[in-house]
Amino acid sequence: MTEQPSPNFLRLFPLQSVVLFPGMELPLVVFEPRYVQLTNECTEAGEPFGVLLLRAGREVGDDDANPHDIGTTAHIRSVNPLGQGRFSVAAVGGRRFRVLSLSHDQPYLSADVEYLEDEGAEDVDLPLVADVKASAVTFIRAMLAMRGGYVREVPLPDDAATLSYQVAQLFQGDSDVQQKLLELRTSERLSDELELIRKATEQVKRRGEERQRRRFSPN
Repeated sequence: MTEQPSPNFLRLFPLQSVVLFPGMELPLVVFEPRYVQLTNECTEAGEPFGVLLLRAGREVGDDDANPHDIGTTAHIRSVNPLGQGRFSVAAVGGRRFRVLSLSHDQPYLSADVEYLEDEGAEDVDLPLVADVKASAVTFIRAMLAMRGGYVREVPLPDDAATLSYQVAQLFQGDSDVQQKLLELRTSERLSDELELIRKATEQVKRRGEERQRRRFSPN
């Protein structure tokens, strides 16, 4: 009799420089045989796979890959063939998890995991949520203004956890910062994001002012 995987079993897709957050869209091009197998198995079973950020210096196909312990499930929405054994996979982030034990008994990495729950809305300070939301809007507008753009409305959710994950995506390009944010509880994540956003906004405004000075300075 074939042993069935545990309810908290996850096939893993370690990625370099990508931190997946709940609700975040994840486009992938899959071509390595082990990950084609993973994709097929997840699709047939209707199960998600787990995305973990690789620590510095590791590649996806490395047998000695050393991923972080906390990641997010990825739920496949579509798989489309691209030819020559390559597939376009569209997935979306689901739940955070922590690895309890890793397994190397399949061509791909897998794990038994525990799922991490977010704090309820009643456990998060409402003024903090409002401050993060307002600061994120200011930051986004400052970024657009520096590029010569403008937006009247910046739609952001009121739910604390959802807001924290959307704001965390503003820091793409700094996977270490994003991984730290992913690992925090909602209230801690929002607190860190508030400081990060304010610093980033000041930097953007200074760059914009410097660009204006160069633009109008005499030759």
